[in-house]
Amino acid sequence: MILKDKIASRGIPVTLFEIVPPEEGKPEALGAAVQEVAGVRHLVDAVNLPEIHDEARGAERTYRFIPRVEPRLLGERMQRDAGVEAVINRVVVYDADPVRWFKESREKYGVEHAVLVGGESASAQYPGPGPAEAAERIRSAGLPLTLGGISIPSRPNEVERVRAKVAAGMTFFTTQVLFDSNDIVWLIQKLNGLEARIFLSFTPVSHPGDLKFLRWLGADIPPSLDRFLLGEKAGSHKETCFERSLDMAQRILMDVFDNLPPDPPLIGLNIEHVNRRNFSSAVRMLERLGGLYSNLVAAHARGN
Repeated sequence: MILKDKIASRGIPVTLFEIVPPEEGKPEALGAAVQEVAGVRHLVDAVNLPEIHDEARGAERTYRFIPRVEPRLLGERMQRDAGVEAVINRVVVYDADPVRWFKESREKYGVEHAVLVGGESASAQYPGPGPAEAAERIRSAGLPLTLGGISIPSRPNEVERVRAKVAAGMTFFTTQVLFDSNDIVWLIQKLNGLEARIFLSFTPVSHPGDLKFLRWLGADIPPSLDRFLLGEKAGSHKETCFERSLDMAQRILMDVFDNLPPDPPLIGLNIEHVNRRNFSSAVRMLERLGGLYSNLVAAHARGN
């Protein structure tokens, strides 16, 4: 079954593995990324490839921006050499004519699945459309792409945003990395009856730099999380931090399934690998959380 059909099918678990594209101009890093994904293809349904821009985020710069391989280029390699379907993220607000880019991406790079991403700032003026308008344009142009979006559970009016994007043609969403169940449980309950799949995003944390990088990317992470995950003495806590982050992810996942509404949106799983240091931890989370997720999907299907 192809990814498009899996996303729309009830009772079927769907897992994405998100990796940050390697640095541009380093063929060996590109080859290594392809090999890494090939090694976990038995655990995933697709690889999810974000597009990272050097945009001010309203905070002191903590990381030097590194130009990275374009997601559609990496996606083409993943599909050809690793045998894994690819989901390409595209920040649409920078392109006044996104339809042309997606048409080219489908014809030249085999792009079939895309997450449409907006700008970092709600007040900034961008040359291109927002994600919902971009989805409408792509649909009007007749491009047979499977379109998705980003969901931030804590964002005001998120229920209305998600429903509007579904009306515009999106069929799935990946959440911001989750560190608490309150907002996502509430969001899923309010999306009762929605014909779309919500991919819950998690990432392993084993070093202070992991949270620092996630904050730079714009993730909503409470300060108390540093103390909870990184509370042990430096130099002796990597495994403890990982186990804590895995336990937190498991509890959030179970909270979501324990509180599903009568007609919930489909639930997916997205495991993020944000840096090379955490690859082995991301694979372990993929294995352990993926097993729990599949069991929860099966149990819910039996109960309905």
